[in-house]
Amino acid sequence: MRPLLALLASLFVIGPSDAAAQFASRDWRPADRTIVGDFSRITSIAPALDRVYITSPTSVLIWHPQFQRWEGPFQPPNLAVLAGVFAALVDPLDNSLWLARPDGWVHYQPELEIWDQGTVPEGVSTIAFDEADPVMGLFIRTRQGWHLLPRGGISPTPSRPPSRAVTPATVDEALRSTPTLQANASQILLDSRLRSVRFTAAARSFDNLGWYLGTSGVGLLYLPDGAALPDRLNFGLPSGRVAAVFSSPGGVWAATDRTPQADAAVTFVGAELSEFRTLRGLPASGVPFTQVAELTGQGTALWAATDFGAARLEPASGRIELVDEGRGLPDSRVYSIASRQGRITVGTARGIVRLDDSLRVERLAPGFADAAYAVFPAGDSVWVGTPRGLYLALPGQREVVRPAGLATASLQSPVVALASLGDTLVALTRDELMWRDPRTRAWALGPNLSGLLGRLHSFVADGAGFWVAGERGVGFARLRTPPIRPLREGDLPAASNDVAVDREYLWVATDGGLTRFRLDAIRP
Repeated sequence: MRPLLALLASLFVIGPSDAAAQFASRDWRPADRTIVGDFSRITSIAPALDRVYITSPTSVLIWHPQFQRWEGPFQPPNLAVLAGVFAALVDPLDNSLWLARPDGWVHYQPELEIWDQGTVPEGVSTIAFDEADPVMGLFIRTRQGWHLLPRGGISPTPSRPPSRAVTPATVDEALRSTPTLQANASQILLDSRLRSVRFTAAARSFDNLGWYLGTSGVGLLYLPDGAALPDRLNFGLPSGRVAAVFSSPGGVWAATDRTPQADAAVTFVGAELSEFRTLRGLPASGVPFTQVAELTGQGTALWAATDFGAARLEPASGRIELVDEGRGLPDSRVYSIASRQGRITVGTARGIVRLDDSLRVERLAPGFADAAYAVFPAGDSVWVGTPRGLYLALPGQREVVRPAGLATASLQSPVVALASLGDTLVALTRDELMWRDPRTRAWALGPNLSGLLGRLHSFVADGAGFWVAGERGVGFARLRTPPIRPLREGDLPAASNDVAVDREYLWVATDGGLTRFRLDAIRP
């Protein structure tokens, strides 16, 4: 099977740059690596007895209506394969998925994890199976008439039309059969910011009790017969650009930055991808920020370091409160935020502060006006990562101080993140780990990590070491060892931005979605 999969993967190569960006360097099973992206834009829907296939421009998703459960998403070796898909059918013989593109066809067999595709020079207007003889294969209608792709074949040939054609349903058919869709379109076809979207796909449910509807901005809908408004079947993130991720009971919170297509938002993603809850702010204005640098939690609240201040988000109510320069921050650009010992500490572009439950601001080391890339409270003191290295803000002191053990130039590189490993304080620079021995109080540098992972920006403790993220990849490193089994280009859909870990999974926030790795598959 593995040689066959490798051969099929090679068929999807479009060019060297595509291969570098899209092809996984390992043969990942879907259970071991899953990429969660934007599923607000649906391109096709195909129902079967036990499942409903849904496609986006980059992924295939399976909905199991009997169990109200999602499966997937599944990505082809080359994501460009799904670009342009406009129709779908389920194979009546094996429940696999056939997709139509303007220039060809795609076949996906989820049980075998096999993707196949072919081109049709005459162009494709629709696809069909012959209900009278489904064994024949897939019928493809082109500008020059019907063609038949026989089972096991790769090139369709001219053919008679199917005698009893089963073709994909269309949006027009759904609108004609369900007048309430048009009557209530003004309510249905609005996104969270009250912007208009449109229907992009439609399919009658296999039990013939309702319609599945795809849209260009609010994802997948299901309209039961007789209902006035459809139910929304939530899956995925509002945007593919995930800036920060934070582990929470039952899953993770993922922050997506504002893009030309989507506003910034924060979404809870269930560990098994069974739950998605998005905090979008007010309908008229959205959330009061466009970018998120870091997430943390305290009690039932979620906190975000953003480009417009420190934001406290209440998931239960959806309420968002922003503390910015007008409310006492030295600068509204917040680079770091930490919850420790029941207090919130904030690092800004021009100093550090502490916030209490009433959002009152207490300035720490008021003479310090440099960027605080990282903050790590320790008792009444705060360790601060700055462009000039690591400093300590002591209670009652106007200035931050550099501990005597950090006097040498090699220990004064910019510090971009801070964490603890047991009772050891660990700092992340752009190139390596730096830590303080808890017994001797001496500081040490680990081996270079940036040569393999690129400039480092975030890390998270896991067991005896850290998952370290850089501009070119993510790897597991102990204090004195280089990265082991790094996840690099191909393993990740795009550049990494942040990492989080729980008992079973490593979560990587990337510019191409939230990537979940099963720890059993990647842990050294």
